Amino acid sequence: MPRVSDEHRERRRQQILDAARRCFVRQGFHQTSMTDIFTEAGLSAGAVYGYFKGKNEIIAAIAERVISNITAILEPIVEQDPPPRVSDAIRRGLRTVEDMAFGPDGFARLAPQVWAEALRDPGLAAVVQERYVGVHGLITRLVAAEQAAGQVAADADPAEVAKVLVGAIMGYIVQRLLIDNVNADSYADGLAAMVGS
Repeated sequence: MPRVSDEHRERRRQQILDAARRCFVRQGFHQTSMTDIFTEAGLSAGAVYGYFKGKNEIIAAIAERVISNITAILEPIVEQDPPPRVSDAIRRGLRTVEDMAFGPDGFARLAPQVWAEALRDPGLAAVVQERYVGVHGLITRLVAAEQAAGQVAADADPAEVAKVLVGAIMGYIVQRLLIDNVNADSYADGLAAMVGS
């Protein structure tokens, strides 16, 4: 019997994660059963359990991947020389993730669920914290560059300013989902007016 290639295993793993994500977006974490995931993926229970021990592990893998995708979007923005202004970087970041985040299967609908689940699941909390440290680090670099350019107060701690900006981005997701009265441009303009960048 031929061995299954790493590429095949990764495709199968992604098939399961994509199916679970669709289920979670439609039904929420707690209303989705493993049977729902098997059906959506078109796989047997044994095939799915060969990759994941259970639903919590699937949730953690999806959260890790989504936050990693956000990091991958932010990195090239931050790496620019010179780096863009914070408000421009946030605007570009929010525009870039628009369809991916708020489309029919968008990850934004999962974000509040992940945050809530992380409050009760220490394993998921560790994944979320580890990944958000990376996002926070990137935004801290942008703030430090703005500070060096005289756009942020010289006595401000860039890491603390970055925490406020991460909170504002999380708030954007919640407002967009629950009220739908914001868009990337207006939100970035509002942030720029607040932080003066």
